[in-house]
Formats: sequence, C-alpha cells, structure tokens
Amino acid sequence: DENNAEAWFQKGFTLGYLGKYQDGMDCFDRVISLDENHVDGWLYKGHASQVIGKYEEALECFDRVMSIDENHVDGWYSKGQALRFLKKYEEAVSCSDKAISIDENHVEAWNNKGLALYYLKKNEEAISCFDKAISIDENNAEAWSNKGELLNSLEKHEEALSCFDKLISLDENNVGAMITNGEILFDLENYSKARYYFDNVLKIDESNQTAWEYK
Repeated sequence: DENNAEAWFQKGFTLGYLGKYQDGMDCFDRVISLDENHVDGWLYKGHASQVIGKYEEALECFDRVMSIDENHVDGWYSKGQALRFLKKYEEAVSCSDKAISIDENHVEAWNNKGLALYYLKKNEEAISCFDKAISIDENNAEAWSNKGELLNSLEKHEEALSCFDKLISLDENNVGAMITNGEILFDLENYSKARYYFDNVLKIDESNQTAWEYK
C-alpha cells in the first residue's frame, strides 16, 4: 500500500539500520507527507539528518517532534545532541536538562550534558554527569570513555587508567582503551606496564602501527 505510513516508516528504519541514511530520509519524508503528526517519522528523519551532518535540518525535525509532544524525552535529548554538534553548548545543556527532567534515568542525556559541560570547561560538573550515567548503567561504555578522556586531559592519570581498564573489562578487544592506557603509562615512564597493553593490542591487531611505535 503506497499510502501506508507505517510501512514507509519501517522501510526507512530498516534502510537507516543498513546505513542508507539518505534513502531512509526519503521514506520518512513519505511518512510525514501521509501523516504530518507522525512523531517517529519526524524523530527518525532528524536522526538520519544528523548522521549525514545536516544538523540544522535535524533541529527542525526535533522541534517538530516537541510541537506534537512537548514531553518527548528522546526529542529533547536528540535536540541537545544536535546542538552540541553545532557547538551550541549552553543550549545543549538546557535540552539535556529537559530530557532528564522527564526521565532522570536517561543515560544518553546525562552523557550528552556531560560532553557539553566539558566543552564549556565545567569539568567537575561534567564528571558528575558521567558518574550519574554510570550509576544508572554501570556497563555504559560511552560514559566510562568520556570520563576517562576527561580525567586524562586533567592529568588525573590513575583515575583515567581505571576508567579505561573498565572499558577493557567490558570488551576485551577494545584496542582504543588499551592504546590509551599504554600511552598514559608510557608518559608516566612505567614502560613495562605500558608494554603489557601494547602487546595485548598486537595480539588483536598485529599490524597496529601505534603499538609498534611504542614497542
């Protein structure tokens, strides 16, 4: 049925999942043309727009979501994320706060708020957001990574190492976390422990150039 909005939405969702975002957007446009108040149609068109870097267009979609449902938590979170990509960090924090006021356990909103605060150089507040995300989901890799990167930038090396070790415990093939820990330890002149991480990297990716450079 060419006029079945839900069928077009499912097609768009599937295309997006396959990485065919422009084709997915075309489907979501069809959804919206059939039902201008189709919240998920607007939301997922916004997501697809954001993935291909059309952040202003994404914002328009997310605003449309909230015009239909002013308490749509993923709409507010997604708007906050798009604003962060546009480097509108204060506004990103406000949208994240709105999402959190609707669902205080929205892990992604806490992460997004933390990243926006980091770019505003509000480091302690940012760490508190990442800690909140971790308290909701102790296995949230994004929160551990964000916290570790921030702590490392503040030269709180031991705390950063613990964050990246947590990432490795969640995914024993997390080469990025191993490289980062190796680099931290190398800078701290703990060469034997640094070598341990680089050796593990090479067991997973024997051609990893960074690991070989430190070896």
